[in-house]
Amino acid sequence: MDSSTPSNDQKIKQMETQIRHLQNELALTQTEYQNLINNYFDIFSNMEKMVEERTRELNQVQSQLETKTRELQIMLDASPTLIFYKDTSGRYIRANRKFADFLDIPITEIIGKTHRDLFPESDEKVFLDDGEIIRLGQPVFGAYGHVNTHEGRKPIQIDKIPNKDSQGNVIGIIGFATDMSEQEKAQRENQELQERLARSQKMESIGLLAGGVAHDLNNVLTGFVSYPEYLLMELPEDSPLRDPILTIQESGQKAAAIVQDLLTLARRGVTHTQVINLNEIIAGYIASPEHQHLASANSQVRVEMRLDGDLLNIKGSGVHLRKTLMNLVLNAFEAQPENGQIIIRTYNRYIDEALKGYDNVLEGDYVVLEIADKGIGIPPEDLNRIFEPFYTRKVMGRSGTGLGMAVVWGTVQDHHGYIDVKSTPGHGSTFRLYFPATREAANRAEKPAPIHAYMGKGEQILVVDDVREQREIAVSLLGRLNYTVESVPSGMAAVEYLQKQAADLVILDMIMDPGIDGLETYRRILAVHPNQRAIIASGYSENQRVREAQKLGAGAYVRKPYMLEKIGLAVRRELDRPDDSPPSRSHSLPSHA
Repeated sequence: MDSSTPSNDQKIKQMETQIRHLQNELALTQTEYQNLINNYFDIFSNMEKMVEERTRELNQVQSQLETKTRELQIMLDASPTLIFYKDTSGRYIRANRKFADFLDIPITEIIGKTHRDLFPESDEKVFLDDGEIIRLGQPVFGAYGHVNTHEGRKPIQIDKIPNKDSQGNVIGIIGFATDMSEQEKAQRENQELQERLARSQKMESIGLLAGGVAHDLNNVLTGFVSYPEYLLMELPEDSPLRDPILTIQESGQKAAAIVQDLLTLARRGVTHTQVINLNEIIAGYIASPEHQHLASANSQVRVEMRLDGDLLNIKGSGVHLRKTLMNLVLNAFEAQPENGQIIIRTYNRYIDEALKGYDNVLEGDYVVLEIADKGIGIPPEDLNRIFEPFYTRKVMGRSGTGLGMAVVWGTVQDHHGYIDVKSTPGHGSTFRLYFPATREAANRAEKPAPIHAYMGKGEQILVVDDVREQREIAVSLLGRLNYTVESVPSGMAAVEYLQKQAADLVILDMIMDPGIDGLETYRRILAVHPNQRAIIASGYSENQRVREAQKLGAGAYVRKPYMLEKIGLAVRRELDRPDDSPPSRSHSLPSHA
């Protein structure tokens, strides 16, 4: 065997060496593999920890974001302003509670909607500027319009500003809106107040004019009312002059009634009040010849009365209340179509809140007089003017003087009451008059006094009046009643007269121009005769100066034109008053006086 050829032992040793080498290499590879696996496990473990940490951070951020969102919503909801946020497509992303309450829908139903979804029939003008804001990036202030909500149509004013990112791009619109309902209501109320003030000032101005005219007319009318009464007393029953004189007297009395309307318009007509039951006023009017004639001339109209049997009383003037009732019923008749209906109602009502059109209604018990008809109604444009004097859609001179509704207004004002009017063209009108109630018992009506009850006994009377006709009429009437009468034309003349001689009674005209008036005259007379008896006469009305004279000791106030019974009773009562009793201030004269 060649020595260079390895022996079997050598081959085995070489193979063992190679095997050990491979084993060593394999052991090294396994170690590296294990190390690699261990490294991978470490990496995955670190990644898991990082994920958990990031998850915790994200949860914390999300929690903080939710907290901030809640805080933002709380702040938004606390704002009295209507706030919303829209994206560039016009969809609402956020809104506060005030905005949702304004729309009367939940916030969740707002989010994701556009204005066309929420306000399909509202004014587009309050939303049309959204595109301009996004395009130009400029705010828009004061967009005004009305939107339809579940509660009805509401006014709204909106200020909108663009929301921009860091590059200046518009990414949304922030809106601040104001519910203008209260402002519009306040504006309407202010406008109504201004209109009422203007009407009140107009009525006051016309009233001042009417009061002055009434004073002058009363002086003129005395001749038409007083002289016929005097002449009729002197004429025999079969005299052919009686009928013409009666006609003159009736015309004068009708003219005097118009003058009383003027005084009522001037808010100077109700000078004496008594406890009255409205049901009795209504019954008396319904039974009167005036109403019977009106009803017979309009037989197709049915009048229905619904009077409360337990109606409370009121304090007032029966004459003025009757005239008010008559005016309202007359207007109702004239407004009726064929087969019309008029309802006259009375009832008690307690008021504790303002009536429409009044902001100073006194709380308490009221008696309501209601006149309702099924007639043609009053157009809205006329409703606020119906109480103005001479404002009428009727033909002047054919349906009255144009003062009827003005008299109604003045009478209600003088009785410290209120008027509520409802009218619908084509369906009729309802007038409700509210009068303060009283628990006092009604006065019994006085009967006309017989002439012997106020005849004189020769007492000396001094008439003081600046109008000659008034002096002559007073002298004639009082002379007919068996008084000794003198007259003077002024207050100073009366003082001079009484400095020289006495008078049992002085009849003082309150308004005398030029010169001192009745109050100053009486003051100077009292300086000469401290206990001088006097009564006050005027064609104007009872006012503060009349009351001042009565405080000084003057007796009753007598309104011109003179009527025999009226002046006779006032004179007789003052003369018959005991020296130690206060002067009589009564104005309760017979209804025909």
